[in-house]
Amino acid sequence: MRQDCLIAEIADDNIRYIVVKFDENSDHKILSKKIFKNNGIKKGKILDFDLTAKKINEDIKNLEKESDNVFKNISLVINETEISCTNLSGFKILNGSKVEKRDLEYILNEAQISISQNQENNSILHIINSNFILDKIKKNKIPLNLYGDHLSLNMTFISLPKNNLKNINALFNNSDLKIDRIISKPIACGINVLSKNKKNKDFLLINFDKEFSGISLFEDSALVFTKIFPFGTNSIIQDISKLCSINENEIRLLIKEIDFTSTIGEKRYIDESFFIESKFKKLTIQHVKEIIKARVIEMLDYLFNKNINLKHVRDKIINVDIFFEDKEVLKYLGKLFYENLRVNEIKTQIELIHLDDFYALSGAAELIYKGWDKEAIPLIKVKKSIISRFFERFF
Repeated sequence: MRQDCLIAEIADDNIRYIVVKFDENSDHKILSKKIFKNNGIKKGKILDFDLTAKKINEDIKNLEKESDNVFKNISLVINETEISCTNLSGFKILNGSKVEKRDLEYILNEAQISISQNQENNSILHIINSNFILDKIKKNKIPLNLYGDHLSLNMTFISLPKNNLKNINALFNNSDLKIDRIISKPIACGINVLSKNKKNKDFLLINFDKEFSGISLFEDSALVFTKIFPFGTNSIIQDISKLCSINENEIRLLIKEIDFTSTIGEKRYIDESFFIESKFKKLTIQHVKEIIKARVIEMLDYLFNKNINLKHVRDKIINVDIFFEDKEVLKYLGKLFYENLRVNEIKTQIELIHLDDFYALSGAAELIYKGWDKEAIPLIKVKKSIISRFFERFF
């Protein structure tokens, strides 16, 4: 019986799984994809532990039977608003000595201790190396074997509250599964972008899921900022429903049939035929458009337009990838997102993309078994073969 790799993503109200096979070059092939509804989860959070655990146990048995495997380990992709991102710079005085691997280890350890002391309730998920500076000269990789006086390293720490991790671990331990790695969704998506477009090393990644939104900035292939917000494109539907007293099915029909991205006359009214279940009310198309546009602008303001964390790079960004989980929002309202993102229109390339259900999982597979030269992998948490490959690339 062959042993393949199991990777899962805890999504809104379901868990997505892929079973992956790796060859001797660590290239991966997805053998199967499954999405299982889980009523114990809502917006990626565990609401009912017993119900969630029972359903996961059933899912794993189905996956094992279908793939002829017995899974003992699993890696997870998560997308939680509690994920924090901290940038930190560390340094070591060399006094003219040669840069060695232990110098990097010293800086990383000191930085990790500092983060742990200041974020006592958090556990570190990722440590990303942004860049190295040797005697005030920026380097894209560690300047090994060069001589200098001062070596500094810019790092990004991604962490999550320890209680969140305890709950996740307990959930899968209940199914006799040991968690190998927990990966944040923005990083998994970013890895996939990098693997598909190796020339695009500087980009802004905006994720619009149905219930969450996230923004991630990558500079020279390294994640330097990320934040997840507790709203998604479903908030557009909810706003229309609340302000116009129309149900979701009717709203989605409206979005499909009426072009809310074009210029609309103020006195054009929504036809009575659209009110299938709700009570008919006299509404102008312009009014509904204003509701949609207001929510789109509000989301973009939080994520990018008025995000003070991105103020210093807003004019420098030349590539923006905007992913939408909801195909209908992308198809019928995508233009509004495009038009209201405040970027330099002359030099910025914006691409609107549908986020495939398994996009993040594919990126996670790439990260787990091929690694990422920007990530300082916690040595005690990975297999020896992976460590060896990491240091071969890094040094």
